This record gives sequence, C-alpha cells and structure tokens, in this order.
Amino acid sequence: MADKIRILIVDDLPETRENVRKLLQFEPDVEVVAQAGDGNQAVQLAEKHEPDVVLMDINMPGQDGISASQQITRAVPSAQIIIMSVQSEADYLRRAMLAGARDFLMKPFSGDELMAAIRRVYETRPAIVPMMSQAAGASGTAVAGAEDAIDGHILTVYSPKGGCGCTTIAINLAVALAQRGHKTALVDASLQFGDVAVTLNLRPTTTIVDLIDRISELDADLISSVMLEHSSGLKVLLAPARPEMADLVTAEHMETLLRRLGQLFDYVIVDTPSGLNDVTLSALDVADRIVLVTQQSLSSLTNTRRFFDLMDELHYDINKTMLVVNRASDKLGISVKDVADALKRNVVVAIQANDVVVIGAADRAQPLVSASRGKRDIFRTSFSKLTSSVEESFGEKSKDETISSNGSVGTGKKKGFFARLFSR
Repeated sequence: MADKIRILIVDDLPETRENVRKLLQFEPDVEVVAQAGDGNQAVQLAEKHEPDVVLMDINMPGQDGISASQQITRAVPSAQIIIMSVQSEADYLRRAMLAGARDFLMKPFSGDELMAAIRRVYETRPAIVPMMSQAAGASGTAVAGAEDAIDGHILTVYSPKGGCGCTTIAINLAVALAQRGHKTALVDASLQFGDVAVTLNLRPTTTIVDLIDRISELDADLISSVMLEHSSGLKVLLAPARPEMADLVTAEHMETLLRRLGQLFDYVIVDTPSGLNDVTLSALDVADRIVLVTQQSLSSLTNTRRFFDLMDELHYDINKTMLVVNRASDKLGISVKDVADALKRNVVVAIQANDVVVIGAADRAQPLVSASRGKRDIFRTSFSKLTSSVEESFGEKSKDETISSNGSVGTGKKKGFFARLFSR
C-alpha cells in the first residue's frame, strides 16, 4: 500500500479544525497526524511529526499563519503548506507564497477543493523538496559561477494586438530551435492566462512562482528542478497555475530570471500577452530580439504601427525587432507586401497556416513543426525560415542548409526603452 499523505491542521477555531478533519476522514490515502491551535504550536508539531502537507490558517492570535509558515519552511523543507483564509486580497496571497505556501484555499471550501489542493501540492514534492533543502542550506547567494555561464540569446514574442498567435509562434519557434540541437528554454510570461501548459500537454506541477522567493538563489539545479521537459527536449517554465498568482511575479523578478536563463541556455523564448504591463515591458527590454507578430488586418496593422512609432520616437534600435506576419494568405485584401509597405519594415517571414490546422494541432498538444503532412508542410517551411533567420541574426550559420533568410537583423543591444517610456 502506498504511503499516506500526512496532514497537519492549523487553525485557532476548534470547530474549523474538526470540520477539516471530517472532510479528510474518508480519504484512504490521507492521515491527519496532528492539529494545532496557533502558530507556535504548529511549528513545534511540524518539527515533531514532519507532515507532508500543512493546512494553515492565516489569522490566528499570537504567531500568525504567515510567520509560522516561514518557520516551518525552514525547519521542515519537505512540508508543503496550503494557506486557508477568508481573505482573498492579492497582498495576503503574495505574503503567503513568499512565506513558502504552495497553494491557497478560500474559506469556505468543499471536500473536493481541499483534496485537489492537497494532491496538487503533494505531487510537486519530488521537484520541490530538493531545491528547498538546497536553498535552506545555502549561506549566501547560490548563483552558478561564470565557468558554467553561456552567452545565450533571449527572444521575446510579442504582439500589440491580441489573438495574433504569439503562443503558437513562441512554442513552435522554441521546439524548432531545440530540434536543431540548440539548448532551448521556453518561458510563459502570460502570467494570468498562459496557454503553454495546455498547448504542450504539460501538467503545471511547478511554475515560475516556485522560483520567486528564491530569486537570489538561481543556480542551474534550482532552475532545472522547476522547469518541465517537453518530449522535443525543450525546457519549459510555466505560468502560475492560478490567475491570482500572477501578482507574485514582478518586473524585477522577470528580468533577473530571464538574464539567468540566458546564461544557462542557447536560446530563451518568451511568450507574452498583448498588454504592456510592467512584467511584459521587462521581457521586452531584456530581449536581444523582439519577434513582433502582426496579421493582414487593419486593426492589427494599426496597433503594430503605433508600436513602431513609439520605438521611433525615442530613437530605439529598430534592428532589435523581427517582424513576422502570422496566418498569412494571398486571399486577403491586404497582402504581405502591403504590410511591409505600410509599416516601412521588412517582413522576416510570413507564416502560412489556417486556423483549423493550428487548432487541431493544439488540441492534440502537438507543435506543428513536429508534424510533416499536407498543409503542415507549409507551416514547417515557414518556421524553418524563421528559425534560420533567428540563427543568422546572431551570426550563427543556419543548421538548416535548405532554407536561407531574406534580409538581415541587426544586433542592437540598447535596453530600457519600454521601462523609460512607461515610467515617464
């Protein structure tokens, strides 16, 4: 018989503790090993029983749940903490997660919700425990030394118009680079409603949130323990599993993380949402290239033009940008040439694929560049060209000798445009 999940219940109200215990009593793989009425008692019982999961109330007299969570995280790194609270404000969530909590339950909750949270955090233990133990034993910043750093390239995929297919492009570009032998990371920076996990059929057992309270300890082992591996060999850092957790990730976190990934991978591909929030701005600023996605529609061109106008206004290095037309078709009223003429920019590649093919591949969790039949061949050819253009833009010889890039992309390194613009 498999080991039972050992639970410590912490709440200052005896009736609440009893109600939680009753919700768990019929679960054959769960055992309540202890109950505590305050934070001090919780720390003592956690050290004594070493539970797998701690159900922790926030608001308690004396030592509160957040302070107790911090102590338990240090004393018993294997314990996964779920915060229980009637408070739903982002500040409570942020404080709880930074204290070491792995999930958050709003009172009142059902038995199904409780067990789902318990199983979710328990299943993350194989990945989380080693990195927590390492962090707890570190005496300083455990960043890998210069000897293991590589000069990687960061590419942020962005569109000022929603629905242009940035996630599809980011995923397939990352997979294509990995297939060519490059050590490649994909970061889902669409923090509230990221689609990378679903599209690649990856379970978000660990996400970017698991790195936030260890942002000064980003060594290779720690990052590897949180990133998930796709069958293509691609390493993926997923967005938070729940939208409200997005607030835990700041612009400074994103910049630090992307720069560190750039030392560990040949290529770092960042998928972003269409809005210009501070986290997206940091991903754009730190990028060596911006893969700017547009479509053959008036609204998309208008937003893209505005984006370029802002860049021109502050004399930003335009060569940092690679313009891509997605869902290209010669049956539309606006041609790809019209796009280039209207924006006064070269189109690096026009990606041809209809929505039926793209959606079908997404439903099967299969990147289109991994397929090779029928209409997918057109898509593969487009992405082969884009991938070669990316390689050549960094002075690398393309690993696909059958495809050559049209035009060149400069190597401008000027940073900080977006942050300067939106802080004025």
